[in-house]
Amino acid sequence: MNNCSPAVTLPEFFGRVDILNLPERKDRLRATLNELRRLGLSADSRRVRVPYAPRPAESNGLNSRGVYGSFLSHLQSIREAKRDGLQSVWILEDDACFSHRLIRQQSEIAAFLRDADWDMCFFGHSLKRVATTGESPFVRSSEPFMWAHCYAVHSKVFDRLIKYLEETLSRPPGHPEGGRVYIDAAYTLFRRLNADVVCLVSNPCLSIQRGSPSGLNAAQWFDRSPIVRPFIHGIRVVRDACWRYGLYSRFGGQVRDG
Repeated sequence: MNNCSPAVTLPEFFGRVDILNLPERKDRLRATLNELRRLGLSADSRRVRVPYAPRPAESNGLNSRGVYGSFLSHLQSIREAKRDGLQSVWILEDDACFSHRLIRQQSEIAAFLRDADWDMCFFGHSLKRVATTGESPFVRSSEPFMWAHCYAVHSKVFDRLIKYLEETLSRPPGHPEGGRVYIDAAYTLFRRLNADVVCLVSNPCLSIQRGSPSGLNAAQWFDRSPIVRPFIHGIRVVRDACWRYGLYSRFGGQVRDG
């Protein structure tokens, strides 16, 4: 793998880091800022931005207002990256959790992305992981997958992606080209309909969603219970720490090269 000279951190490589966060979820924002500090980026860096969070009055045909608001947040981040003339934007939902491998190899990863041809790059995804070392940190994949909590978009695809996301909001649910779906489903459909778009996925997965109550839908009963909630929180913290250091994998098998 090529090395940047001098070494470049991932936040320095991308034009900007956008953290998608609801103002009332300060706990999640603090946790995500701590993740970035592990990459050497200070919270007051000009490269970090917490955009305004859309709060739609209705769901617009999606599962909830929260799901619709999340979709609008992703779309807004890409629109504003284009407006500001950025070459790329790294988009993090406020529950992104980085693996120790990502921290340790960030300069090598930045060097790889600098030399690679890519339009979208997903550090976190639901595809199966590869445990073998010494291989490329990313592979091109055409397979469908969930998660859009930690990914980057290159300016080469800003226009097409913005246009497609806007169109999905006007189509009826169930439309074959995508209509009012979750953001990760929209990205899968976009990639399917635009086979020339170069989508890279990390190999193995370098980011999962940190264990915390969802902000998209109603809280589960165990997150509402003052008795059970502390135990659930502890379990989540331990699980995330184990994953971070590779003590267990959420996924088995391999990412297939698309």
